[in-house]
Amino acid sequence: MRAAATSSGARPAGAGALLCVQRTARGNVVERLRRGERLAPRVLDAGPGAVHACLLPTQAGPLSGDHDRARIVVGADATLVVVTITATLALPGPARTRLELDVEVGPRARLVLEDPPLIVAGGADVERSTTVTLAAGAVAALRDTVVLGRSREAGGRLVSTLRVSDDDGVVLHDALCLDPATTGRDTHVALAPGHRAAGTIYLLGSDAHADPRLALARAGALRRASALGLAELEAELAQPWARWTQAVAPGYPVIAPSEALETSRAYFASTPRSSSGGGGS
Repeated sequence: MRAAATSSGARPAGAGALLCVQRTARGNVVERLRRGERLAPRVLDAGPGAVHACLLPTQAGPLSGDHDRARIVVGADATLVVVTITATLALPGPARTRLELDVEVGPRARLVLEDPPLIVAGGADVERSTTVTLAAGAVAALRDTVVLGRSREAGGRLVSTLRVSDDDGVVLHDALCLDPATTGRDTHVALAPGHRAAGTIYLLGSDAHADPRLALARAGALRRASALGLAELEAELAQPWARWTQAVAPGYPVIAPSEALETSRAYFASTPRSSSGGGGS
């Protein structure tokens, strides 16, 4: 994978969004919430079984040059389910857009994390990095979806990395690099010819998967697929994702994304922002 240098046109990151969940005698509780510059954690439901939450965009974008940061902490014995509400659209421009997510899963904690689909518009340049730290006995199921371009549009450039570690060291380093300049090579590595959507699901810290072909060297599994669009991709990954999430958080999802969508309207209305150009925030 090629190293991605930070563009001089990128805007510095402000305080990132924070979602911290702990397990107490009362069950799973939200210990801390912090709204970031463009992302806001929103609790959908909290109970003895799990906290259900989402990360809502509060403005359009990210725009060219934006730097979004978020941190998720799941305390010992707690369970957190993060669901998708809406897609993320990385808009075009000359500066690199940076998306950073840092996840900490404590001892015996459980996490289901479904990242919103990332649409990389034509002319966008996106660097996305996710780091996950697993404590002893922690289990996590992660889902990642990328779509190259809007309707009838060629996609932009994306470098996406996932780094997972636990008390014994490295569990997984995974990377996806797609660039219009190397489309001919990329279509035979990450995407089948003609495909615009790629998805990856991960099971970490557990052997609750049926297919040994998907197994990681250490406890866990990885499945990647590509498709013409989101609907086809969803159908391809639906069955293994359902098995893996049930192994991590039985009953997932309690809150349907369609029911939670209404909670985003106030956020979008509170801080409107133009989706054209690369203006600062």
